Order: sequence, then structure tokens, then C-alpha cells
Amino acid sequence: MQHRITIEGSEQAYFSHAGQSVLDAMVGRPSAVEVGCRSGGCGVCGVEVLSGSFERGEMSAEQISAECRSRGILLACRVFPSSDLHLRPVGKRPTPGATHNPDVADLLRSLSKMARCGERPCQDAST
Repeated sequence: MQHRITIEGSEQAYFSHAGQSVLDAMVGRPSAVEVGCRSGGCGVCGVEVLSGSFERGEMSAEQISAECRSRGILLACRVFPSSDLHLRPVGKRPTPGATHNPDVADLLRSLSKMARCGERPCQDAST
């Protein structure tokens, strides 16, 4: 079943599939929600859930406090819709003048995917 995701102040709509996070439903299309580590640790994809129901995955308490969670402020990479959702972006913004490095972004996506699958990157045997 698909769920419609809308962003306050935007006419853009996104559709999530079963088990897909809000952020994954938005990737590859323009969005006011920034993409960061995709593993619940950086706080870049912060959103406030204005309406709708969802399941919440684990996320860094350093980025999203218990108080924020109780107010519906969460990380889009760890929000899994169970109904249509209406959101407001509230995440960190990249530092002005920072250069986007696509190689680093690809590496972060790969590591995040491995972490979601329970895999670990190879480690040097000498460590």
C-alpha cells in the first residue's frame, strides 16, 4: 500500500511503499528535506510530523531528544508511514559555502545501506 507524503509549503507529493522511509521515498526528486547519513545519526533530515501516523526507527538522541520526539520532530530517514503524512522540514542545513562531494555522498549511502542490512565494512586484519 502506498502512502502520500506532502511537505508544508510545497505542492510536491511523494509516495512511500510498505517498509520505505519518508526520506527514501523522496530520494531522486527535489525536496525541501536534506539528505544526510540516512542512518539516523546526523540530524540533517529532520522533519516535524504535522499529521498522519507512522512507525519510528531508532535515531540519535544527540540529534533528536525525547522532548522533540514527543512533539513529532523526527528524522525522515527513520520515519515509516502507516498513513498519509504531512511534514514540515526542520533539519540542519549544510554549512554555507560547503562543497557537496558526490563521492562522499555515495560512500555514506553505501555504508548506511550496509548498516541497515546488518553488514559491516571490511576491517584491516592488523587492527
